[in-house]
Amino acid sequence: MSRNNMKKNLSPIESNKKRRRRIQPKQNERKRLQNANIDNKKINRAQINAEAGRLSGINSHFTSSIVKEEIQQTLKKSANFKYIIIDGNNIGMAHGNRVFSAFGLKLAVDFFIERGHKDIKTLVPRFRRFESKEYEILDELEAKGYLCFTPSRYLNGKLIVPYDDRFILEAAEHFNAVIVSNDNFCDIKEEKLEWKRLVENKRLIFGCFRSNG
Repeated sequence: MSRNNMKKNLSPIESNKKRRRRIQPKQNERKRLQNANIDNKKINRAQINAEAGRLSGINSHFTSSIVKEEIQQTLKKSANFKYIIIDGNNIGMAHGNRVFSAFGLKLAVDFFIERGHKDIKTLVPRFRRFESKEYEILDELEAKGYLCFTPSRYLNGKLIVPYDDRFILEAAEHFNAVIVSNDNFCDIKEEKLEWKRLVENKRLIFGCFRSNG
């Protein structure tokens, strides 16, 4: 019997079985490829997660390094804060409206402390210590190292006060400091080229605002 005749003589059931046998290998191959793709995706995800974790660690380390660098820069800046010389007599008289105010000196010192300055020195003639009702504030500032009395004395009942402006300029020159004062030092700044430079370039003027309440 020829092959063509055999095909013709096959029953519908036998024909379907042969068709399923031909389809089955193709379906198996498709499943195998799908499974392979799924496995590859799992591998890729695992690799991606591992890489993300590695990059996250690097990023965390990098961020930490930036923070440390910023802190170091801040410390360097704080270390470079200028030395401050406060004209105590000038500020005290301005804050007290021509009556010496020790509290005005405390406000000035506190202002620079809050800004991070460490080297602050207020120069005040010594006679202010004995005339001020707020002498305790002066004593406290002196004890903390923020105030220094310039010489003054009584001779035969007369007050002798060396020119405190000269002490201020000498101290500012020595420490290359900023001078906090509304005084122009016109009468002595020409004595030294350095004094003139300090007064013209490193003098910080101020204002006093009093509450009406």
